[in-house]
Amino acid sequence: MRLSAEELAQVYGSTLGARPSADTPATSSPEPLGPLILEAAFWQLEREAPVLRRNAGFLKAPADGGSDDTLALAARWEALCGAADEVPLPGGCTDAAALRIFERDAERTFMTDEHRASMIGALKQFWPENRDYHQGLGYVYSFLRLTQPTDVALRLVLRLNRSERHLRGYWYAAPPAYVRDAMVYSRLVGEHFPEVAQLLAQAGVAAEAYVSKWFVGLCLHVLPFRALFAFYAQLLEEGAPFLFKFALSLVRHTSSALLACKPTDASSIFAILRLDPALYPDDHAVHDAILETASDWQVSDVQIAQLRAEEEAKLDLKMARVREAERKLAEQDGSDDEIEFSDDEEDEDPEERLRRLAANN
Repeated sequence: MRLSAEELAQVYGSTLGARPSADTPATSSPEPLGPLILEAAFWQLEREAPVLRRNAGFLKAPADGGSDDTLALAARWEALCGAADEVPLPGGCTDAAALRIFERDAERTFMTDEHRASMIGALKQFWPENRDYHQGLGYVYSFLRLTQPTDVALRLVLRLNRSERHLRGYWYAAPPAYVRDAMVYSRLVGEHFPEVAQLLAQAGVAAEAYVSKWFVGLCLHVLPFRALFAFYAQLLEEGAPFLFKFALSLVRHTSSALLACKPTDASSIFAILRLDPALYPDDHAVHDAILETASDWQVSDVQIAQLRAEEEAKLDLKMARVREAERKLAEQDGSDDEIEFSDDEEDEDPEERLRRLAANN
């Protein structure tokens, strides 16, 4: 199906291909920009951009036939998750450390200053939500911008961040909500794939070290685009239960490869779980199979809520034990000016702290 220019304008409104006018007063809000893939210049300048690494020819430039069918499907995403009424909080970001991270992530995503600046501007608008940042947010926003106008892409990430059914609590540098859900996932793997769970435990492969690729970054760089668009549609409609269905389906389809690994070969285990393209290239059937069979799993909102409550209680106990141990250590050695304690969170890598907090007893 190909849409005419008029039909595309109806789908995306006046934002289609819009650019800020040179006559627009500096005090007014900039005119929203249309989906990136509709811009001929985007394809000329960004064809090799990291954000398109797993495109594999799925999205096409207008000169190559375009992607009208995909644009029409993506135009439904806002309604699927109820994002139409989301409004960003006032303010922006003046945090120097955060701005440096925004700049680095934009450089890892786009190749031109124009598109990097647009991404940074959106992250600054989002900042008042959490006053914190996780790279997964940048991943998700940049992917959404391919097929969404700037204002819709921002509303979608706001909805994902605010909705308990989606990713609430995930986009922080050290997100306990994500650690909790990684623990829920581990529990489900233990119930349904005990041999895989045993292998992962023996190999010391902690769930929170790899599940973030699926849950927080929403599979950008994990799935080829033909599968990634199906992933987003199901996630936006179903919410968090779909993430667990997807994860269980992925383990099911990779279990044979996982169980062929030795516990000493953690790098191979990680590569399989991350669907490394060296093992599963873009045209591999496993990506489609994972998405097609995800619905086979019976995972409900009620079940997830119960499991989250149970795992959150366990996490709270673990965190309390860590804090108590750190307090005692600080009291014991407080007179030694040469020692820096790990309860100084600014000096500790957040990912390492997450792994320690979620470690098994």
